[in-house]
Amino acid sequence: MPATIEQGVVLFAFYAFCGWLLEVAYRSFHARHLVNPGFLRGPFVPLYAVGAGCVVLLGRPLAHWHPAALIPLFGVTLTVLEAAVGWLLERQLGVQLWSYEDNRFNWRGRVCLGFSLAWTAMAVVFSWWIHPGALWAVSRVDGQWLRFFALWFTVALALDTAASVAEVRAFRALLGRLQAGFVARRDLELERQLGRLRRLLEAFPDLNLRVFAALRRNLQGAVQTQLTQNFQKFLASIEQRRPREDEWAALVADILEHPEFLRTREFPHHKQVTIFQHACAVSYLSYSLCKKLNLDHRAAARGGLLHDFFLYDWRNHDVPDLPREKFHGFAHPRIALTNAETHFELTDTERDCILRHMWPLTLVPPRTRESFIVSMVDKWVASRELLRRRPGPRDA
Repeated sequence: MPATIEQGVVLFAFYAFCGWLLEVAYRSFHARHLVNPGFLRGPFVPLYAVGAGCVVLLGRPLAHWHPAALIPLFGVTLTVLEAAVGWLLERQLGVQLWSYEDNRFNWRGRVCLGFSLAWTAMAVVFSWWIHPGALWAVSRVDGQWLRFFALWFTVALALDTAASVAEVRAFRALLGRLQAGFVARRDLELERQLGRLRRLLEAFPDLNLRVFAALRRNLQGAVQTQLTQNFQKFLASIEQRRPREDEWAALVADILEHPEFLRTREFPHHKQVTIFQHACAVSYLSYSLCKKLNLDHRAAARGGLLHDFFLYDWRNHDVPDLPREKFHGFAHPRIALTNAETHFELTDTERDCILRHMWPLTLVPPRTRESFIVSMVDKWVASRELLRRRPGPRDA
């Protein structure tokens, strides 16, 4: 046992430094690069010094014990010490700095059989060879130098401990932000914070698993949230694109109520269908398709309704709008556009729907997707009306 407090502090610092050297060798070998291990930033691992103190305190009063009984006691004591320190750090800092969960015969990840056997072997080497030589060496050092080094070590240990505790708490706060969706919002800040904690993550590799687990949960949560939002937007988009008769009626209400347009009911178009009926069918189907395709469904509805706004029987015509010598198929788009512009305000797309709906009979093709749809729908509806059988006695 050391004779003075200064000798005890110096021996504590020496054993903490030796523990740091062992950890450097072990961690650097496994990491394939130099690692500064341990809880502290400085070259000390106090847990080794505390373990050395326990071995010294046990070995002196039990020196008369047989090695077969003393050596297992060393192993049990150091194992209990490691478990207690691990539990205390978790309780105070909220972070498990090391974990033996991947090792066989472990207890809650804090201790495991393999390392307990290693601590036992180190305790034997320490108590029989290292401590006697270190005690002899420190007793030969001048007292003033011992007091100076003991004071320096005490101050350095206190400052280093405070800084290291702050570092662990910063890591704990980072985990909290990760679990709260920190990555999705400020990934550059995450990179900077991980850079500040690089030494701690290298010293305790198991902390990286905590970061990866938090990142995985965060990413899964972000992906799940994004998928949910996208699905909700998709459903909303489908609902927004669903055709509704009441919406169509509201878009073309002024046309359907206009007395001049209502005159189209007086003129036959295809078999038993009037111009009015044909125009309504083309308008609603064009509106429905453009609504589903997220196009200008208003222009399609109004342009489709006005595309045949002519006021004569095209099979037997000799009116001012269309003299007998002119061909209805070529002329009526321009007649319909003139009538529509006379009674209603039209957009460019609506004009194109009316003027180009007979393409390719008329050479100039539609300029917009909406007018192309109206043109195709007009041909489909006209074909359906022309192929419909005439009403018979059973239909009366």
